[in-house]
Amino acid sequence: MTSTGNGFSRDHGPSATSFDLNRDPFIVFWELTRACALACLHCRAEAQPKRHALELTTEECCRALIDMTEFSRAPIVVLSGGDPFMRRDLFDIIWHGRKLGLTIAVAPSATALVTESRLRRLAELGVSSISVSLDGSSPASHDAFRGFPGTFERTLQIMSMARATGLSFQVNTTVCRQSKPDLPEMARLVSQQGASTWDLFFLVPTGRARESDMLPPEEQEELFRWLLEESPGWPFRVKTTLGQHFRRASILRKLQADTTAAIPDSVRPTLNQMWHGPPTNDGRGVMFISHLGEIYPSGFLPVRAGNVRRDSLVMVYRESELFTKLRDRSALKGKCGICPFNEICGGSRARAFAVSGDALAPDPSCLYQPTTAA
Repeated sequence: MTSTGNGFSRDHGPSATSFDLNRDPFIVFWELTRACALACLHCRAEAQPKRHALELTTEECCRALIDMTEFSRAPIVVLSGGDPFMRRDLFDIIWHGRKLGLTIAVAPSATALVTESRLRRLAELGVSSISVSLDGSSPASHDAFRGFPGTFERTLQIMSMARATGLSFQVNTTVCRQSKPDLPEMARLVSQQGASTWDLFFLVPTGRARESDMLPPEEQEELFRWLLEESPGWPFRVKTTLGQHFRRASILRKLQADTTAAIPDSVRPTLNQMWHGPPTNDGRGVMFISHLGEIYPSGFLPVRAGNVRRDSLVMVYRESELFTKLRDRSALKGKCGICPFNEICGGSRARAFAVSGDALAPDPSCLYQPTTAA
């Protein structure tokens, strides 16, 4: 569903502080196929049981990989789906990407297609990490979320096989009304399984997900406080995807200021320096390629800016009206436009679009009320 770096979340990573996000994406998520054997409750892709006849060919995929090397700094590439193992040419695509020097991560679905021999092959090819999705701490909760019995046990098996093959793995969890009560137990399970990273994806109501499944802003703030209090003692990294406002909560905790904000404009540079990582957002450090080659700011902001079959990834990212507008903090509307944290946060542009139809509107999941003008 999401993310890379030393795990592979898009929101921050200490090795990427020098990225110029106006010129180069930090990470490219690539939906190689929408085919998948599962029927997950909140699937962004509304995955289908069979591959689409017009998916990018192996040759087209290789050309897109070459295009990625034209950036000043090559992005991390996350091969996802659907289920990328539904493509028989997956290993060929990875081989070409690694030959070009690209960092490749893979996000498979928890199906029988994931075997120890295939994971070993990923390790041999130099894949940096895989991700597995965990949305419940028991078979009952997780399998209900994923749409098929047995996926919880299969997920645990994949983690075990990853450990056996030496592959680093990240656990992705969707944060929504259904999963929130189970998060403390999931944190314990993530620790027991030896994951390098726990990536919390804050639901965007697109695909099969509904707006009513989102956590209210007040509950998100409670969750942020819990993460900031508990995570220092965990043996894995914690990241957020589409939870940009966690950055604001983190900085306010460092400042010991939990109230709404009489923060003067003069403090803005200090706030920016307190976040040690690329402040990515949809179209800002992030690109998404669909199974048909369509180029989007992210997989959760379904507004096309081009297609790899005819357009340069570099030109689309750097010069298209959609991407340049999304990166312009002065274009943000409402409270996101005047917020002193908009350089390191900016609110989820995908969530704003999903709820209001305007990608520049305020993020409806953020409780914070700034009081100073930009």
